[in-house]
Amino acid sequence: MNKQTILIVDDDKELVRHLQENIREISDNYIIKSAEDGKQTLEILEQENIDLVILDLEIPVMNGLQVLSGLMHKGIWLPVFIITSANINEKDDKLKDFGIVDLIKRPFLPEEVAIKIDAIMKNREKKDLIKNFSLTAILQLIEMEKRTGILTIKIGRENGRMFFKDGKIMDVVVKGLSTAEALEGFMNSLHEDKEISIEYIDHKKDKRINMTLMEMVIEASRLKDERKAASEYVEPRAGKKAASKDEYLPKIAELLNSLKEVENYVIADVEGDILTASPGNENVDVMNSCIYLWVIGEKMGQELDIGNPRDLTCYHKGKKRFMQKYLDYIFILELMEMSKLAIFKEKLNEHLGKITLKEGGI
Repeated sequence: MNKQTILIVDDDKELVRHLQENIREISDNYIIKSAEDGKQTLEILEQENIDLVILDLEIPVMNGLQVLSGLMHKGIWLPVFIITSANINEKDDKLKDFGIVDLIKRPFLPEEVAIKIDAIMKNREKKDLIKNFSLTAILQLIEMEKRTGILTIKIGRENGRMFFKDGKIMDVVVKGLSTAEALEGFMNSLHEDKEISIEYIDHKKDKRINMTLMEMVIEASRLKDERKAASEYVEPRAGKKAASKDEYLPKIAELLNSLKEVENYVIADVEGDILTASPGNENVDVMNSCIYLWVIGEKMGQELDIGNPRDLTCYHKGKKRFMQKYLDYIFILELMEMSKLAIFKEKLNEHLGKITLKEGGI
């Protein structure tokens, strides 16, 4: 049996020693490491495979909440057992977003924590690795058996995690994506056979997904039909020549000029060369943003080549920007402050589809 690694983060060396002794008394299957501050903790978690963290919130350099924020920013998830002397509980907004597995307040008995940790680690050992089954079938089983845990699959090149409790979907998380975008990524994967990992461990995630499984299946089918329709060739009208790709550029620019949500835009080709930009646009920030987003985009490699990159979103000076691919064009849009990015994207895709249909296809 492979040994599991536990990281204890606390600047109280005596407490760390007691915890180590009590955990080892329960089982010799654990490798136990320690860190004294938040900076050292993040460095260890980036470089080593850690199976569980016992994290004191009151640590020097970077406190525990800053460590959790750092992990979320880097797209790292693993079970975290919180210890604290502060007046805080597991329902605190700063904690429930991360999805900690347990919280205990000082003073406590080290043997009490050791027993809880051993139970969590044994549950981690029981995780299922499922192949050649669709996500829909797995979620139906989870719903029927009212399971609690965390499901992991690949969404693009990132690990996507779905948190479920008593058979209900609570939250979905994919590095670099909003909740709505992550949910769409999962729905796009519903009918695909992927490698799926499930850990049946408790978590404190709050409910952020207000969709039932059946609603997800229906929405996934709609998105699939839309993608299929967009990819099908549209027969040009009799006597009218189909538009070439280059003829779309001025029409797309005209469309972007007409959308009130778009303040500035840059259109580039798949090589990253700028083709056109919003009228009179000499906004250095927008151009820098374009370069910044394109550098990130290059990391997607083949995803850009096959025309299926995920949208990249960033926030800058109170505005919102995202990159999207359409045909062989890359749009970098600077938007007015919006609360419904997903609605705007749907509207934009609808207008772009009308341009293609109107011109008789490519």
